[in-house]
Amino acid sequence: MLIRKAKESEIEKICGIYERGRAFMRGAGNEKQWVNGYPGREDVMKDLEDGTLYVLCDGDEIACVFCCMTEEEPTYAKIHEGKWIRGGAYATVHRIAVSDEYRGKGAAGLCFDFALSLCGSVRADTHRDNIPMQKALLKNGFEYCGIIYLKNGDERLAYQRVAKTETGELLDVLDFDGRPTGRSVPRGDKFADGDYRHVVHIVVLSDDGRMLIQQRQYFKSGWPGLWDVTVGGGVLAGESGGEAATRELFEEIGLERDLTAKRPSFRLSFDRGFDDFYIFRENVDTDKLRLQPEEVRAVKWADCSEILSMIDSGEFIPYKKEFISLLFVCTDGGMLDTPNL
Repeated sequence: MLIRKAKESEIEKICGIYERGRAFMRGAGNEKQWVNGYPGREDVMKDLEDGTLYVLCDGDEIACVFCCMTEEEPTYAKIHEGKWIRGGAYATVHRIAVSDEYRGKGAAGLCFDFALSLCGSVRADTHRDNIPMQKALLKNGFEYCGIIYLKNGDERLAYQRVAKTETGELLDVLDFDGRPTGRSVPRGDKFADGDYRHVVHIVVLSDDGRMLIQQRQYFKSGWPGLWDVTVGGGVLAGESGGEAATRELFEEIGLERDLTAKRPSFRLSFDRGFDDFYIFRENVDTDKLRLQPEEVRAVKWADCSEILSMIDSGEFIPYKKEFISLLFVCTDGGMLDTPNL
């Protein structure tokens, strides 16, 4: 699925989704929200002109429509009987409606993740009678914060979701040759010129020639929502590459494998560090994996041609295609097409 700004040619479809959304509210016992035809065509056109109208698309189908803005929402300036989780910049989601065919399939969650990726904080409000939306917000990581009032004085329940960040973790500083300098910096800090960091990637291949790939969460700071190789992450201070690979594999997808005694399949140098790749074959059952919600949205198996097509379509991190092809053949057998001597 893809989230993008709505087009003027989609106005009729969007109005239809809102109309069915009003009917769904009434069926759920919510008689007081979205009354008198709101949101109507004029509201949709204004959101479109303001550049805040978005759609979640599944091919040619619109699965969800919503308004998303990053400027301050005036009605959120004062909150009663509670407080916001965090101040500072935030995105706001308004007028979200899911198509009937996609209700209950996680469409709203993708839209909330997208909004979170813009600022690391997202706020929303809903009517006290809108029980389905309250459940959807809580299910997708929002916390109830208090009560806000609209310009006309109507009460709304206010919610906020804040991206979880890793704090207090240190990364070793390496020298030009990849040796520890004895210094470390907090995760997230920039490395000075001449200082280098250590990262690892783990690639799991199946016996039938497919790679286990992951979709990054929409609120990740780097490549949000795109697909990537199985697992990747930074090496913490005091860790070896194998220890970091073992930890990241378990943290991100719940796969418990000891890689501490395994040498990396190869090491790449990049402009700010060193990247060790650990590649092994295992027919992992994806249904039994436990995904880390702060990092990973989904996993699936894909062959080389599928990944290359995903790079072309913008769904996969834009690795060089030759590099992706290399990953499929660079296993424990080494570089030569002969038995090890």
